[in-house]
Amino acid sequence: MIPVSLPEPVNSNPRRFGRLIFAMCLLGAVHIAERTVYWSENWNASAFAGIPSGFATLSVGPETFKLPFAYIANPEYRTKVQEGAREFSTLKISMTWPGLKPAVSYDPWDTTGAKDRILTLELEHNPERESMRARLDPFYRRLARGGELDGPDGLKVLRLSPRGALRTDQIVFDPARRNGFIARCRTAGPEARAVCHRAVVLSSGLELRYRFSQSLLDDWRRIDNAIVRKVAGFRMH
Repeated sequence: MIPVSLPEPVNSNPRRFGRLIFAMCLLGAVHIAERTVYWSENWNASAFAGIPSGFATLSVGPETFKLPFAYIANPEYRTKVQEGAREFSTLKISMTWPGLKPAVSYDPWDTTGAKDRILTLELEHNPERESMRARLDPFYRRLARGGELDGPDGLKVLRLSPRGALRTDQIVFDPARRNGFIARCRTAGPEARAVCHRAVVLSSGLELRYRFSQSLLDDWRRIDNAIVRKVAGFRMH
């Protein structure tokens, strides 16, 4: 029988092995964190690579606008502008609140009510359109069920739908200014999101309409001012 001899013990410290494993785990965690940050910052660019990175110059009625392609909500409009079209009767724009960044670049991993922070805007040239504020006294007040109710941040509310109705319909307006803020907020059913519709006359015949979640109504002053300034920044003088 061949005698079997055990190998000589290695003079190694077990603590060193544990430190090596810890260092390897730490390096792995750092790498994963670095990749997570990289993809979170570059997800939007890769996910929406089909949108041109430059600016679009186009006209809506008598006004000319220059804005990044990413703000244009209609893919077909982006294509038409790239093909040379410059004049449109309407233009849809989407952005987020509060940053007013293009809605297409919104973080898809955001789970804190992303849809409720998307603002949808529409510019339209229609000189014959009557403003919503002009219809307040002769139309909405007559349809209101009951008197004025107090709304968020100084607004007044006119309820157009019956109490307890599955579909709600109400007018909210600023009573402090004659031509101040006014919007119509409606839901399509008990499970639907309440959406408010607001219209602002920018110039003769040019109207800016935008939609936003009723959950943002508490911040109506900042939203209204910020949107008007943002769109005004797109106008070419």
